[in-house]
Amino acid sequence: MTLAIYIILGLLIAGLEFRRRSIGRPIDAMTAFNCYYLVLYSLVPINVLCLGDNVVRLKYAYEIFGAGNEYTALALLFSYVLFCLGYWLKSSNRSEAAIHGGRNYLLLSPSAYVAKVIFCLGILLTAIYVVQMGGIMEVIHRASEVRGGEFVIESKYIFYRHFSQFSADAFVLFCAVLIGKNVRKIKITVADRVFLVCALVFFVYYALSTGGRRPFIYPIILCFLVYTSVGGRLKPKFAVAALVLIFVFAGLGSLIGVVDPVANAPLLVEMTRDNDANRWALLETTYNNASQGLADSFMEFVGAQKVSLWQFGFLTDIVNLPRDFFPSQLFGFTRTRHMYGQVSEYLLGHAFYDDDPYGVPLGLHGYLLVNFGYVGMFALFFVLGLFYKWIHLRYKPAERKDAVGWLAYWWVVLAFFVYFREGVLLFVIKEQLTWWITIGLLLHYQASWRGSPRSSAAIGGFGSISTKQINQT
Repeated sequence: MTLAIYIILGLLIAGLEFRRRSIGRPIDAMTAFNCYYLVLYSLVPINVLCLGDNVVRLKYAYEIFGAGNEYTALALLFSYVLFCLGYWLKSSNRSEAAIHGGRNYLLLSPSAYVAKVIFCLGILLTAIYVVQMGGIMEVIHRASEVRGGEFVIESKYIFYRHFSQFSADAFVLFCAVLIGKNVRKIKITVADRVFLVCALVFFVYYALSTGGRRPFIYPIILCFLVYTSVGGRLKPKFAVAALVLIFVFAGLGSLIGVVDPVANAPLLVEMTRDNDANRWALLETTYNNASQGLADSFMEFVGAQKVSLWQFGFLTDIVNLPRDFFPSQLFGFTRTRHMYGQVSEYLLGHAFYDDDPYGVPLGLHGYLLVNFGYVGMFALFFVLGLFYKWIHLRYKPAERKDAVGWLAYWWVVLAFFVYFREGVLLFVIKEQLTWWITIGLLLHYQASWRGSPRSSAAIGGFGSISTKQINQT
């Protein structure tokens, strides 16, 4: 019965998305939500039911709570339906026209300038981090130790490390600029290509220095979404290559992330050359590692169903939110974990301390359930559907060829999924801080550029764009 409900949920999601695509709807926020929900709350539960704890990272939670029951499946099904009903609720034509009518496209020249500004900032902060760690290769060697909390840099200014993500953001933003140039038939110069290569190198180095998977995966997904949003179509071989790359980072990324990537990556490559048994073993390991990371949200909700209402307090995670946003070492206070720490102890089965590097959130389903009960959770999923529709209408570019506008749109949508996955508002604000700063810089420089005399001709003639006018932008 439980397995059948998850299959029905998967077929419902696939059917609704197929209908949207068949009537000409483009890839947008709802497409992303359907893919996200299909994977995390239909395919993952089926995977866990079939393969057991091999595809689960929260072993203690699986041992104690199992893989849920039919009520778990029905709750996930009803949440999806209510979210869709909220999203489909029609807004007035007047309000929708007001949202679209007041939006400008994001020009390419100021966007390229912002990409170079944050790129230089990323280089500066990366250089400082390299000096503190003791060398370029030492950063990569110790990435897993830093991520696991085994190696701690004693500095009250270490919060600057959050801003090193500008290295990845600069690469993605400049890719969007080049995509915009391509769709508008603007020549891509040698200088553009050189800067793109430099940005790519620093993006890869930053991702390796984190020892994580998301710094690799997010930029790949964002570039793909921007390209498809402006009407681009990837050749099948490139689409397959992108999926394989994401799968490898999702699977082997977690494996390499807990060891020295420089020393052990060659060993993994050598294993695949020995014999077929090693190849299959490595493939199985990759699949299990990728599945384990995806199964967290599902297992967190299964565990949350066994919790009594307000067992972790009521919204205690946001009590000190304004203060916790600031760096604790710089301002000399101890950041308390509140609900986050209690949930980690509950799902991990051991004591959790404030300085522990890893914790376990509840995910959005679990967070709403333990704070508001089933009725409140279902009602709030309907409200979230309304809010998600507002995000779509507010940030969707008015002009399809606005590649940078699409990037800002997908940044906001992806941040929504970060909150959906973790259920921790601080993560959305703090972990994605560089996205918000970059969007703010884009808006600032766009406004400054539009106010300059040299932009008036191009803006005035936007209704009938010519190549000459576009070259000015």
